[in-house]
Amino acid sequence: MKKLATALILLVLCPVFAFAQGFEWIPDGTYNTSIPTPESVLGYDIGAYLTDHHQMDEYIHILEAAAPEMVKVIEYAQSYERRKMYLVIISSPQNMQRLEEIRTTIGRLNDPRTLSASEVDRIVRETPPIGFMNYSTDGNETAAFEVGIQLAYQLSAGTDPLTRKIRDNVITIINPSLNPDSHQKFVAWAKAAVVGKNGTADPNASEHSSEWFISSDGNHYSIDLNRDAFILSQVETQAVAEILHHWNPQVWVDNHGQPNEFNFGAPHTSAINLNYPESMLKWETVIGRNIARYFDNNGWTYVKDETYDLHFPGYWESYPAFNGAIGLVYETDAGGIKGFSWEKPDKSIITFKDGIHHQFTADIATLEALADNREDYLRYYYDFFKSGLDEADNEQYKQYVLPPEKDEGRRNNLVELLLRHHIEVYRTDVPFSSKNSRTYYDRESKPVDFPAGTYVIPVKQPRKRFLKTLLEPDPKIEKKFLDEVAAKRARNRKLGSGVRGEGLGFYDITAWSLPVMYGLTKASFTEDVIDLPVEWLIEEAPRLTGSVTGGRAGYAYLFSYETNAGAKLTGKLLQEDYNVALAVKDFKNNGVDYSKGTLVVRVHRNPESLHRRIADLARDYGVNVTTTNTAWSDEGISLGSGSVRPLKKPRIMVLTHNPTGATTFGSVYSLLEQRYDLSFTAVRGERFGSVDLSRYNVIIFPDGNTSGYQRIIGEPGMTKLRSWIQNGGTFVAIKGAAAFAAGGGIDLTDVKRITSVPDIFGDPEDNEAQKRVESIPGSIFKININNDYYLGLTYPDEIAVPIRGSYLFSKSETGTNVGVLREKSFMMGHKWEDTDDIYTDKLYVADIPVGQGHAILFADDPTFRNYWQGLDRLFLSCILFAPAF
Repeated sequence: MKKLATALILLVLCPVFAFAQGFEWIPDGTYNTSIPTPESVLGYDIGAYLTDHHQMDEYIHILEAAAPEMVKVIEYAQSYERRKMYLVIISSPQNMQRLEEIRTTIGRLNDPRTLSASEVDRIVRETPPIGFMNYSTDGNETAAFEVGIQLAYQLSAGTDPLTRKIRDNVITIINPSLNPDSHQKFVAWAKAAVVGKNGTADPNASEHSSEWFISSDGNHYSIDLNRDAFILSQVETQAVAEILHHWNPQVWVDNHGQPNEFNFGAPHTSAINLNYPESMLKWETVIGRNIARYFDNNGWTYVKDETYDLHFPGYWESYPAFNGAIGLVYETDAGGIKGFSWEKPDKSIITFKDGIHHQFTADIATLEALADNREDYLRYYYDFFKSGLDEADNEQYKQYVLPPEKDEGRRNNLVELLLRHHIEVYRTDVPFSSKNSRTYYDRESKPVDFPAGTYVIPVKQPRKRFLKTLLEPDPKIEKKFLDEVAAKRARNRKLGSGVRGEGLGFYDITAWSLPVMYGLTKASFTEDVIDLPVEWLIEEAPRLTGSVTGGRAGYAYLFSYETNAGAKLTGKLLQEDYNVALAVKDFKNNGVDYSKGTLVVRVHRNPESLHRRIADLARDYGVNVTTTNTAWSDEGISLGSGSVRPLKKPRIMVLTHNPTGATTFGSVYSLLEQRYDLSFTAVRGERFGSVDLSRYNVIIFPDGNTSGYQRIIGEPGMTKLRSWIQNGGTFVAIKGAAAFAAGGGIDLTDVKRITSVPDIFGDPEDNEAQKRVESIPGSIFKININNDYYLGLTYPDEIAVPIRGSYLFSKSETGTNVGVLREKSFMMGHKWEDTDDIYTDKLYVADIPVGQGHAILFADDPTFRNYWQGLDRLFLSCILFAPAF
């Protein structure tokens, strides 16, 4: 009501405040002066200042009140910090009157099985397409947020032929901010940091060097939402994915910033994911040429198809593109850390408003291209799904199979994710057989019998292209791109050791198979198909249910650590001060076999509240808990054995700010708080030396800059840390932090970072020729796990892990090598010619005794972007178990 009242007041005053804008946003633009301009509401013209989220909120509602026949505002979600997320839908009054009809009609095109050719022709002929303009995915890229506001005004108030053409022929959906929390924290900082009325163009100015938490484009949890589109770990991305599937747009633009020159992927550069249709680049190019026409008319500089690939499915242009849209990314050349003005390398000055205008113009050109070719883009949208269905018959693997696992929670989580992506999943009611089946770990084709309750994802379905991308065991990379990589490597080898070479062009990770990341060791893919009755098609994933079996315990409650839910229950009980113990050997109690890794919660060592609390948590978390009235075991250890180790309440410190990376801290933060409800203290790196470490028994250093750790922790901090560990502390160091612990003067472990290896391309007569370890571009490797050791309990002998970068470590001789890269450890993604030899028998995770404590080193990040649910327990064991050993 308050917003509506404000809108009505402004409408009354609009003859005074609403004026056509003096700045020419489009050539010969004309405007309905009864519709308030941004300046009349905000108090400044777009580009003259930074706009807060609440100001955008107010303005779009004023637009809706001023032009309700053309503008509709929908609140579709709230961020973690409770900022409202909106869509602004704009089109002609005629289109808006039939908005729901248009939406549902277009939605029919994504299932070609239900349409005849004549129906498709009619829909394409009679229906306006949908253009989705997405802004502020990275909240510290401020120009995009302002563009969304200006575009909303343009499409609402514009009376010129170009704007009318777009309104008449396109439904435009504006998402002003996918990441409102990131935007608001950056704007608040930037307003305080700017010096001078129009800022300082000098790149050395402090306003161009943002603080640690501001430089991150992550959300509240510092998760990079532009890498989250396929995994949907955050509420913002979950909501936007739901919106995408609700509206089914034909074009989707993700607006970003801020390179040296305006840069756009229309068309995208290599590598293009091979699961896209070839025709996609054609329709990207149509839009790209229209953008170039406008920029050329203005004499503006731009870069096309050189930077942004479309291989990884987690971006907010690749995800829409895997759902039938032409997905595009535009990065403008101002805003963000460039502030209100910025001196380019050639000494020319670009302003915030310039960058906004560039991006606004590209968005208008995109919508115009969609309007001019509306039938073609609707036809492409239909053909995207139709050709995917047709291609399914020629795929080697016809279905992906998820049999029951020991951890049904992770299997359910994967099914839930697939359903969020509108991928069809069936649950079998009877057993079935496959003549040719493989697992992700064992690629040998063999006959397999699958039990009832197995999930089956058939390849022959409308979203075949995306499901194959998410599940395929061997993602391929374009040969064209790999040839370019080889040529760049060859040129780099001709340079001197002190000369910086070319980047090889890998923009992100190269492997992401979901069953592997979720740790589903039985997941399979088959070359044959089974009949799937429609009644087996599921609409929602089952919820994991848990309970206490056996009534009120007389002696103890027992549950396993082999599930993520069991790990969550363990952590919660410990942090609520309940006494919990861990059995590190097998036993049989009351005729039931319990394997090592069973948690024992003794009644007589806990308060009366235990009975109710463990029942409630078992139900909420989905853990199967059993009871026993005796410590006597039929076989194996008795429950009074020394092999039942009492655990300690984890008191956790996680280092934050420099030298950690914002997103790597965010991965730990998100995993501990969001997934496992574990509390911890985040301590800034520069304060480490003054903190009383005795308050904690676990200290985690996330991945970060190795030299930064050396500089910020310093020799006094290193001495303090070493003493704390020797007195019983558990130190967990990840990747860059592990390199600090392995060679930063801290003298903690015998593990060493390996920085150079034999050069197989060197002089064949020089047996000593060395080269630096080459960076692995985000691939998946297999490691052998010591599952007799307490950190590896409940894991199989072999698991998959991510490797990204050039961190390579030797094994420990004094500690326990819990996870070691096995022979021919490479599993999927991209590797180099010598990768298998170099990585064989190298360290992934080791536990090194230091006095009475532990230094646990991870060669790579098991918490990486919150992707790897299959590694959660390995990481949590360091927190929940290590202080007791």
